[in-house]
Amino acid sequence: MTARFPVRYALIAALLLPGFASAEQTWDLVVRDRERTVEIDRSSVIQSDGGQKVAWARIVLSPERAAIEGYVSVKAMNRYDCYNRSFFTLKRVYMDERHVVLREEGGLDESPVLAARNSVDERLWQEVCKPPSVSELKKIARDVTAIAEAANADVTPLVPLSRSVAVPTDTPARETERIARQARSRVPATETKAVPAEPSPSAKKASSPRRSAAPSSEAVAALAPAPSRLSSVPDFALRRPEWSYEGDTGPDKWAALRPDWAVCAQGKRQSPIDLRNGIKVDLEAPRFDYRETGFRIADTGRTLRVHVGAGMGVVLRGQRYELESFEFHRPSVERIGGQASDMVVHFRHRDAAGNIAIVAVLLEGSERPHPLIQTLWNNLPLERGMDYTPTVTIDPAQLLPASSGHYLFMGSLESPPCTEGVLWAVMKEPLHLSSEQLAIFARLYARNGRPIQPHNGRLILESR
Repeated sequence: MTARFPVRYALIAALLLPGFASAEQTWDLVVRDRERTVEIDRSSVIQSDGGQKVAWARIVLSPERAAIEGYVSVKAMNRYDCYNRSFFTLKRVYMDERHVVLREEGGLDESPVLAARNSVDERLWQEVCKPPSVSELKKIARDVTAIAEAANADVTPLVPLSRSVAVPTDTPARETERIARQARSRVPATETKAVPAEPSPSAKKASSPRRSAAPSSEAVAALAPAPSRLSSVPDFALRRPEWSYEGDTGPDKWAALRPDWAVCAQGKRQSPIDLRNGIKVDLEAPRFDYRETGFRIADTGRTLRVHVGAGMGVVLRGQRYELESFEFHRPSVERIGGQASDMVVHFRHRDAAGNIAIVAVLLEGSERPHPLIQTLWNNLPLERGMDYTPTVTIDPAQLLPASSGHYLFMGSLESPPCTEGVLWAVMKEPLHLSSEQLAIFARLYARNGRPIQPHNGRLILESR
């Protein structure tokens, strides 16, 4: 036993190395729904301690969901407790469409999570632990019954011999108990009910083998909820620390919430900033390619985010960035000469190489309602964490000012993970929304912006 211990943990350590889970992995489908595919690398399954196994699994998101989450796939190294139908995650790796690692998470909470019935987590647990099938359980039950009947008939059954050639007279009873114990040990702790010798038809249906090529209709229903819900995502992908704009998970605590968020405190090009003392030059005007589109509006719990159709974008400094979504903040996170606007809308774009560009348009309260904003407010999701896709369309170009004047600088995402290298264009001319529209947003969200960050000597260009 002592010789196997370091080898076992050496294998787990090897599996956790970045290079191990790479191009050599072969992924097999576990389940698929409209927004994600869940897969497992069966070759990575290794035996651990006390009925536990370790394996890699991953989720591959649909393009639409990837645009929301900010990554295309997430791989997780999970340790499964095969006796207690539970697991916990050792490591997660988030990747983009080119399989480039965006971030990694280690040292996670090792509290066991129960694999809920008919969930994706249960399917993964079954793939790794391979619990006994109905036919196997029936065979065990028949063996127990046969031995018991043989004992009652005073007939010595064929049983494995002990080290002694002489077979004690209580062997059938002890063998019956041994097989019964074996049957109980092979059934997960949450399913230790006695197995009947011949299950009823309804029991047969309820206990049909779960390792099938395709999920049952019940499983599909559980795995394909409305697009606004993420209940079909395995827990290993969902258990991420929360963040907020205030309190114990507010901006001054972001860097401590996760190791890969350390840049929120240590970065030198963080956003937002106070735009002052810029260098006035003849900046090339941003070239917007926005048009009428269907949309989906999501209440993220921190803001309203609007997802639009593909094919729109902006050209900044000769580089085209595709529009992914836009969202609102109150008051504006940007300052111009120390002054904030009532609100701001951030248009988030990404180029083919994955670089991010954000265009900010300031919004000022007035007596004039903004028609596009009113359309959005008319279609608000009814609950936090939900989204809604109406039949009406919008034209994001209506949220662009007539003037092309803007500030240009390098910054970061203004929320975790605070990734740097983001190109920011802040339009000078504000747009207007009514005080009523402003009050609606204020009713939904308190101040939802990050405080101003240090300039750290960065260059700010301002169009003349």
